Amino acid sequence: MSIEDLGDSRRTILDVVRRHRSVTVDALVEVTNLSKTAVRAHLVRLERDGAVERTHLEHAGPGRPPVAFSLTDQGAELFPSSDAAMLSGLVHYLERQGAGELVEGYFADVWAERALDVLRELGASDFRSPPLAERLRALEAVLIRTDFMPRIEREVDADGSERVRVCECNCPLPAAARASRAPCRLEVQFLSEVIGARPSSVQICTKRREPCVFEFEFRGSAGE
Repeated sequence: MSIEDLGDSRRTILDVVRRHRSVTVDALVEVTNLSKTAVRAHLVRLERDGAVERTHLEHAGPGRPPVAFSLTDQGAELFPSSDAAMLSGLVHYLERQGAGELVEGYFADVWAERALDVLRELGASDFRSPPLAERLRALEAVLIRTDFMPRIEREVDADGSERVRVCECNCPLPAAARASRAPCRLEVQFLSEVIGARPSSVQICTKRREPCVFEFEFRGSAGE
């Protein structure tokens, strides 16, 4: 969801909160020309959605300080950002300048850290000892924490062969993936290391509405 997806009144309220950092209900009523009842109702909805939070303004006089509302980090992310375009431009610039190895090295470090996260989740020093089911559980936990919205499926055929499918329903780095092949190629290496096999099929999507899908096949008891 972006700020453009909100109704006019909630968008106006968020815009005022963004500009003033902390705003009371009375101030919002004055600026927006909405009724106090309407402002309160919109704030309740925005608070429930995690876009704003209650805070207290500094108050020198007697009595309780007035309640105000400020943006949360989640609320700030609703506003337009050039981060994706800047990241994409940076990756293209480095590669044009012959510094593609820096891009490669950065994403290699990213996926190496993810591999360490999986090992920490497993409580293991390598991927050889834990059974596949435990590795998949740990992998799923790490992918959830890093906003990939994973769905991991495991199937066993009648002949004993096994198939593992890793679907990532959200790509948290689409701009980088569009600018360079390195993030996705190194992710394949990461998944192969955790699962213990090279993928038999890879479907990489650089559009956020489409999932990335990685399939792995094991023969006999190779998949544990």
